[in-house]
Amino acid sequence: MKRNKPTIGVLGLWHLGCIYATSFAELGYEVTGYDLTRQTVDDLNQGTPPIYEPGLTEKLKNFLGKNLFFTFQPQEAIKGKKYVFVALDIPVDDHDQMDLRPLNKLLTVITRYASFKHTTVVISSQVPLGTCREFLKRANRRKQINVIYFPENIRLGTAFQTFLKPDRIILGLEKKSLLTQFVHDFPNFTCPILTMNLESAEMVKHALNSFLAVCISYASEIGDLCELLGANYDDVVGALRTDSRIGSNAPLNPGTGFAGGTIGRDVQILRKLSKGYDYRPKMIEVAYEINKSRLARLLKKIQSLYPKLDGKKIGLLGLTYKPGTNTLRRSKSLELSKLIHARSGIVIGYDPAIRGSIPGYPYIQATESLADFFQDLDAVVIMTPCPEFKKVSLKLMDSMRNKVIFDSVNLLDRNKFLSNEIKYFRTGR
Repeated sequence: MKRNKPTIGVLGLWHLGCIYATSFAELGYEVTGYDLTRQTVDDLNQGTPPIYEPGLTEKLKNFLGKNLFFTFQPQEAIKGKKYVFVALDIPVDDHDQMDLRPLNKLLTVITRYASFKHTTVVISSQVPLGTCREFLKRANRRKQINVIYFPENIRLGTAFQTFLKPDRIILGLEKKSLLTQFVHDFPNFTCPILTMNLESAEMVKHALNSFLAVCISYASEIGDLCELLGANYDDVVGALRTDSRIGSNAPLNPGTGFAGGTIGRDVQILRKLSKGYDYRPKMIEVAYEINKSRLARLLKKIQSLYPKLDGKKIGLLGLTYKPGTNTLRRSKSLELSKLIHARSGIVIGYDPAIRGSIPGYPYIQATESLADFFQDLDAVVIMTPCPEFKKVSLKLMDSMRNKVIFDSVNLLDRNKFLSNEIKYFRTGR
């Protein structure tokens, strides 16, 4: 017997919402997406996503107008829908603090238009612990609405794979019947499903990203010590990963630290929540402070060769905060560009996902190709481990004024660049 798939609304249509909407459409659900910004909706209806993700544009074209629809009228994405997914990418400022006003707007319209006893609201946005409980209480003053917290687990560049084939999913819920219904309605999730209360599910996301923050900051400090003491971090981390207590996938890459706001916001949430209980989470506070210091250390390395950056042309290879995306949100590369520009350095940039000028950074001269990028540079700083950058050759570097490479992500083959003509600096060596 053919299973009737539930209708779905997706609220928030940046990276997370676009992945959810197109993935569910691909699985055969009828999906209606809504966003607070009309231009985003208009662009999606023309088949243009707000952010680059491999495969996203193609999926939009395949399902748009068939079982995938976008609207600027919230009731069309909420009323009568069995599931409403809150997939808003919540804005984060330069201090990793969240702006919850857009989320609160979405939760308000859900309460207004959701169908009585019919709608299950699935919140996937990264939210501070306590958000789901508060919404449940507020909504149920007017009508009975079911709430599940389903923390997102997608990764830029591999978003479809991580959403459609996760290692496991977390569901925060208060009724066992919600789990039974969810498993019935979404049979494609064949992975283990861990259930817990709303607060525990919210805490899982905070704890996971804070753990990553601690690991990344620890790796950076060990990398610094290797440089100072004459050890080779590549050898050290290779040994660490063979230990079963650590494992081969541990995030132990030294460099400029975590960026993008995703990890930082969860650290900041726990710091903020802890204050209300007169408690200081010292380890994650230190991890956050270490992360803030990483660019200053990289700048110090650059200035060890060029104490004065006046007129020096410094090339930043990679502008986005990670490969496989065109998002510049909280990019370490852009933050470093500010420091160089403030010291009268000339900033040249190249990224395969970025074309044209960068809003808010008029002083970055973004080039269209790797060949143009290297012209007359005094130094190259590799900021993003894009696969394309592994193609950097000695021939490309011939046009540099001074052949200097600061490889902050340890991307290149060190042996290839060791010569009397090239000064090549890796992290942790």
